[in-house]
Amino acid sequence: MIMPGTVLNLKKICEVTMKKQGKKSNAQLIIGVLLTGKDLKSREISEKIAETEGRTINVQDVASMLSKISDHNKCHLGYFIEREQKGNGFVYHMVQEALAFSEKKAYDLTLKTGKDRYTLAQALEEFPGLNQYVESPKARPGVKDIPKKPAAKKAAKAVKPAKPVKKEKATVKPLSESKVAASVSEDKKVEDMAARLIQKIDELGGLNLNVKLSFQLEEAEK
Repeated sequence: MIMPGTVLNLKKICEVTMKKQGKKSNAQLIIGVLLTGKDLKSREISEKIAETEGRTINVQDVASMLSKISDHNKCHLGYFIEREQKGNGFVYHMVQEALAFSEKKAYDLTLKTGKDRYTLAQALEEFPGLNQYVESPKARPGVKDIPKKPAAKKAAKAVKPAKPVKKEKATVKPLSESKVAASVSEDKKVEDMAARLIQKIDELGGLNLNVKLSFQLEEAEK
């Protein structure tokens, strides 16, 4: 038998559980405000959440969360949140093309894991206008890299013409000492022969002879 008090307690537990399950995170609340498309500071977002949701979020906590979700290196939604410094603070706003996101889809882009979560690849396919905000194909899961254009070939180096070969001037080589000595020796023999012939004629009493001498010198073999 269930006591009346037990039924009331179960009802209260169910209400608390449902309330907790429907409770949004700080990130979801901040994203919901950014999806209005307005330029907002951390304090203005904190005030807007307090006004619409009845929840108080410290301005420092809002600023810390904005710093995280606006950085595309930390979450993909950061590609579509622009931050501009004004005065001593920053102003944030969602790009126009991303305002078509539902709050759930935008929040899913801040997650690293999760079953059936909305991914960057799906967002780029569903909203092609977002592609301009994504820096490189490598940052797009499921999107193939764009092949790089082949680098232009370097111009072939001009072949330098060969230097003309200098022709050596013909030089007359002087006779070697051995050849010079041989020539002198031959001349000496001729002189000796002529001298002996003249002496012989003189001994014969001075013959009246016309003597024609002919000598042929043969160069010694090399």
